[in-house]
Amino acid sequence: MYTWTRKEVAEAFEVSHPTVSYWTKVWGPETDHPFPAPVAKLVLGKGPHQKVYDPGAVQVWFSGLSVAKTRRMSKAQTGVSRPREPTMQVQESIRELEAAMVLLMETINEMEALRREVLGG
Repeated sequence: MYTWTRKEVAEAFEVSHPTVSYWTKVWGPETDHPFPAPVAKLVLGKGPHQKVYDPGAVQVWFSGLSVAKTRRMSKAQTGVSRPREPTMQVQESIRELEAAMVLLMETINEMEALRREVLGG
C-alpha cells in the first residue's frame, strides 16, 4: 500500500509541514470534516515513528476543505456556537453594574423631584 507522510502531504498540496499538523489538530474526529486518520506508523530504524496516511483519502479530504472552511466560518458569523457561561468575575461585574444602575435611577428620580419642586410644578 502506498502511503504519504505528513511531509509528503505538505508537498502534494504545496503547504508547509506545520500546516499539515494544524489540519490534523483543527480538523479532528469531532469536526464535520475530519482529517483522515493515519493508516499506520512508519518506523525507520531507531528514529521517531511517523504517521502515514492514505493518499486517496487525503486528496478527497482536501477537495472538501474549502467548503468545510466556509461552513465553519458561516457558523462563526451567524453566532451558532456553543454558549459560554460567564465567569465568576463577569457575573460579579454584572451585579455591580446592576446595583449602580439602581442607584443612578434613584438619583435621577430625586433630581427630577427637586427640579419640579424648584420650578413649582
